[in-house]
Amino acid sequence: MKKIIRLIAVVTTIFTLLFCVACMKPTPKVIKESDTYFVINVTDKVDNDITLYEYMITLRDDGQITFTDADGMITSLNGLSNKADWSEVWMIYTTDEDNSNTAWGLVEYNGKTYGSAMYGAEELKVKQGESYIWLYQSF
Repeated sequence: MKKIIRLIAVVTTIFTLLFCVACMKPTPKVIKESDTYFVINVTDKVDNDITLYEYMITLRDDGQITFTDADGMITSLNGLSNKADWSEVWMIYTTDEDNSNTAWGLVEYNGKTYGSAMYGAEELKVKQGESYIWLYQSF
């Protein structure tokens, strides 16, 4: 009888844990702060050679964002296009200190400092655990 009670307890515990895991909300990969401010979180394991551009293609395929590009340069994000005279464009900021330069510009988000990316989306390698901010800026 004790074995049956232990078995029931173990099975109940397993089902409870599975239910709790299933109910947990994963960290979103794309957070829309506004029409001009998007945060991309690289929450999953990625190949060392994947670029932000390639990662964004997977997000687009999943329906999380839309974008257009010309020769690898992002020209619009979720329907907002760069200005033809380059007075307003999408810029990338990142928490990845190896690929950012704080002297080129800073953005604060959730208590972290993001530096301006040293590369465009087609060259910027993404890293698991890092975040990338797309900010529509005026010059």
